[in-house]
Amino acid sequence: MALSEHEQRLLDEMERGFYQSEADVLQAGSSEPRRLNYRSLVLGIIVVILGIGVLVAGVAVQLLWLGLIGFAVMLGGVILMLSRRSSGPLTVEDITSAGSGPKAPRSRESLSERMERRWDQRMEGER
Repeated sequence: MALSEHEQRLLDEMERGFYQSEADVLQAGSSEPRRLNYRSLVLGIIVVILGIGVLVAGVAVQLLWLGLIGFAVMLGGVILMLSRRSSGPLTVEDITSAGSGPKAPRSRESLSERMERRWDQRMEGER
């Protein structure tokens, strides 16, 4: 069944909007390349090696609590290795807000809610 001229124009407009929004999403996702933080990586490796040493010492002297501490230190080293820290310098606000007490929990949006909100913002911007 053939589309009328009005329906064809609407379909073309919808396709253009879809391709344009798809390009926006692809650009937003690749705006900042992920880089390794070598300082965290090296420090994490050192902490893991230290944890292995404590774990082996705990096994050698047959102290369970020392082995558990060694395992916890190793786990902390792995977490430190995998963490990505912000590359920007610390500001005065960062330092003062760090010790200001508990913060209100942020509301977490699901992926579908974020995508829907971004879509609505794009559509409102085109009007």
